[in-house]
This record gives sequence, structure tokens and C-alpha cells, in this order.
Amino acid sequence: MIFLLFISFDISANENSNTSLKIIDKVSSKSYVIEVPNNITFIFKNLNILIKKCIKNEQDYNSYASYLVLKDRKKDKFIFKGWVLSKNTSLSQVSHPIYNLKLIKCF
Repeated sequence: MIFLLFISFDISANENSNTSLKIIDKVSSKSYVIEVPNNITFIFKNLNILIKKCIKNEQDYNSYASYLVLKDRKKDKFIFKGWVLSKNTSLSQVSHPIYNLKLIKCF
């Protein structure tokens, strides 16, 4: 079923590009906008963030999907592996007690 959501997405995306994420710290209420290079592990506080692929919708250029891998550095445990959508965040939320992550853009 998830595969059907991505039929209209451009599969030939540039894998060496950057992805923009918004991270909200629920404890301090601070928000951060970061650019994560694809296929390179990015360290943000106690999280390892890895973007495997980021694609954009051919019909709606403001809609993006990204395959995200999150790992807790302190516990050495994977928190999330899966697709995150920029528009339908309720379908692909990252469950973390401290941080909310939102996909903003692929470029």
C-alpha cells in the first residue's frame, strides 16, 4: 500500500543532494532547521541522522519523501527506519520522546 503513494514520485532523484529537516526539541521548545547531506551520517545532539534517499513529487513540486534512518547514540539503538513525507506527516511520524522531525525539502 505504501508503494502506491510513491508511484508519482520521481525515482531518479539525485542521491548526492541535501535534505532539509526541521527538528523541534519538545523539552526546550527550540526548533532547528538543518541540511543533511544524503548518504552521510549527520550527528545532531544524541541522534545519528542518515538520509538514504530523498525524492520529490513530479506533479506537486512542494511534496517530498525521504527514507530516514535515526539512531540513538547513547543507547546505540535504531529509533526509526522508514519513509517520511513532507505533506502527510500523520502517515509517517517519527516517534521520539524529545524530538519531532519534519521533512521540509529535497535539493
